[in-house]
Amino acid sequence: MPAEIHPMLATSIEKPFDDPDWLFEIKWDGYRAVSFIENGKVRLVSRNQNELTARYPELKDLPKFVKAKNAILDGEVVALDEQGRPSFTLMQQRTGFRPGGRQAAPKTDVPVLYYAFDLLYLDGFDLRRLPLVERKKKLASVLLPGDSVRYSDHYEREGNALFEIAREKGLEGILAKKKACPYQERRSSDWLKIKIRHRLECVIGGYTPPEGSRAHFGSIVLGLYDKQGRLIHTGQAGSGFNQKSLAEIWKLLRERETKQKPFYGDVEALRKVNWVKPELVAEIEYAEWTGGASGGSGPKLRAPVFLGLRDDKDPKECTFDQERPSETEK
Repeated sequence: MPAEIHPMLATSIEKPFDDPDWLFEIKWDGYRAVSFIENGKVRLVSRNQNELTARYPELKDLPKFVKAKNAILDGEVVALDEQGRPSFTLMQQRTGFRPGGRQAAPKTDVPVLYYAFDLLYLDGFDLRRLPLVERKKKLASVLLPGDSVRYSDHYEREGNALFEIAREKGLEGILAKKKACPYQERRSSDWLKIKIRHRLECVIGGYTPPEGSRAHFGSIVLGLYDKQGRLIHTGQAGSGFNQKSLAEIWKLLRERETKQKPFYGDVEALRKVNWVKPELVAEIEYAEWTGGASGGSGPKLRAPVFLGLRDDKDPKECTFDQERPSETEK
């Protein structure tokens, strides 16, 4: 039984599609977690190999709902809102997350559950080389319905129909997965994510001074890593903050101030930029990608909005491979 699994990651595309060689799933907006089940106990591990088990004590019963002695499941820990939709905001409240990775008392009245969508190991058999469709059949056969775990079902061939359902219900998007693909412990084009509301994680590399009645700072300066490992400027986000988050993030920015510019190439900011060490990851919602200014540093995020800081993502994971912003980004 493998002791470590690096989750398979999806590549973003812009539009849904129909294809008999693919299956389509809802994209759950929670925390990715691999579940290692051994002899009646479960160990939950994040995509960055961090232990999550203690965060979610209600998931300790997960082995009761898996008809196996030893198994490895891939899935997502999710908090649902009153309409039964996954809510990342509720997830942050549930874990007691605070900016910069600091912990407060978790809101234990926000329940979580585990949506399982893949089965990687089962009682002595490594299933990672099997086609996805066979792994999902085995997962459905060993998973029992329960309060703490659910099977993440899928549509055959009809991605457009599932995308419209997700749009109507206000969900984040869908995933398309090639039926015949094995499990690959890396980002792959055999798994695709199609978002309804464009969202990605960016590195914070600086901030601009406040204007008018604004306190602390004006906007955060964002970037993504290219294939050469260089941090490329992708825009600024000045909206999405309230007075509390401005003060909290301002403290974190000041602690990381540096005279060394973390970005490669030009930074197209209208105001002076104060540089910070590229250690904070921001969740950003945006309208679309636009071309960079002439002679500038590449494509930029249009109308970016700050949603929160992510303590479950490494800054080095914030790459252009998350998205396909434009053909100008190489």
